[in-house]
Amino acid sequence: MKEKDNFIMTINLRRVIQGRRPVRFRRSVKEIVNKVKRHFGAEKVILDPMLAKAISSNGYDKVKSRVTVNVVKIGEKTYLVRPVVKLE
Repeated sequence: MKEKDNFIMTINLRRVIQGRRPVRFRRSVKEIVNKVKRHFGAEKVILDPMLAKAISSNGYDKVKSRVTVNVVKIGEKTYLVRPVVKLE
């Protein structure tokens, strides 16, 4: 199978939204990290600071239901996760 160096994926955060308000943001970050680890076999996942704004653009307790991210391979089993910016 071809090595994935640059990949765009949409992560569904619906299960996180159904939880309690104070922990939604924390769980959504953990969900993104776990999805990347599972799909790419990563040991270390680095999140871009702009991803935090993309997840909760209107407050930490109001998390978006879906987020589209760009996963870039940096090194051996190390990946960087950035939000996809849509030009309008």
